[in-house]
Amino acid sequence: MTDWKKIYQEIEKADSIMLTTHENPDGDGIGSIVALYHHLIAKEKKCRILLTSMLPEEYRFLDPDNKFEIFEEAKHTEWLGNVDLSILLDIGNYTRTGRMWNVIQQNDTTVVNIDHHPYPNGHPFTINISDINASATGELIYSYLKAIDPGCLSKKVYEAIYIAIMTDTGSFSYNNTNVACHEIAANAIKAGVDTAKIHQKIYGSSSRSRIKLLAAVAASLQFTYNGKLVWFKITKEMMKKANATKDDVDGFTDFARAIKGVEVSVMIFDNADNSCRINFRSKGYYSINKIAQYFEGGGHSFAAGAKVIGKISDVSSKVVEKTIEIMKEQEEVID
Repeated sequence: MTDWKKIYQEIEKADSIMLTTHENPDGDGIGSIVALYHHLIAKEKKCRILLTSMLPEEYRFLDPDNKFEIFEEAKHTEWLGNVDLSILLDIGNYTRTGRMWNVIQQNDTTVVNIDHHPYPNGHPFTINISDINASATGELIYSYLKAIDPGCLSKKVYEAIYIAIMTDTGSFSYNNTNVACHEIAANAIKAGVDTAKIHQKIYGSSSRSRIKLLAAVAASLQFTYNGKLVWFKITKEMMKKANATKDDVDGFTDFARAIKGVEVSVMIFDNADNSCRINFRSKGYYSINKIAQYFEGGGHSFAAGAKVIGKISDVSSKVVEKTIEIMKEQEEVID
């Protein structure tokens, strides 16, 4: 059982606190931040939320007061360098905090990491809470609040925690769904959370540009390794033609994974800085976080990601080749 008191002791000692999650933030990271932010503000802490990339549009209703800031070196480096405590949520790998990590590391800041991703190669944090049996980081934040500050579990906080868990379990359909998920969801409903409305806001409001881009992706899917691996590229040209944004690609890798006969899906997204964002998804037979780790990324056994430097044509061939190689290695172990 996690000793949450040692986390609270660090929070008590701190006057200023920074909250963040991984680049291209998802519902788990965002929901976990919002829930913990309410707790910290109630404790009269000077708290700021810094992200390395934009808050996706479908989650902006969680930030009515514009508390989420995008990290800018000129604007935030001095403050971040002097902050008492940095709390990282759901990051998977410290490299996924981008340039912020350099500032944190250079100033020897106290760092608390709370996550449900594995850290097989160790970690650089002051305190690391990593529970791979938790369905989502939001489940861990709930556990912390229930142990330390149960009075903080308001409707707003439950809403944020519910979003964290719902999105990371595929609306309670993935194999990481556990008893605690449903217990927390039941408590959220008792607290007045409108779960149907939340689902509609996040999953039921696709833009026309997103559907146009999805159609282009569906038409360009590449099947290999006897149909067990499907992969696709999203180029700058595809984005421009569909008038799409980075937010529009969320869920595309899950869409490809759902195809009959497919075991692993891979998205290779062309960033603007001579790099590619890679998303991996698995139905369960193959562990794809090992592939992500090879490319200095991170994640779960069945959902992971990485960022790879290079042109999309070169990166694509490397990623697909390595994915097939590791899939074969895992088959040999299983056999």
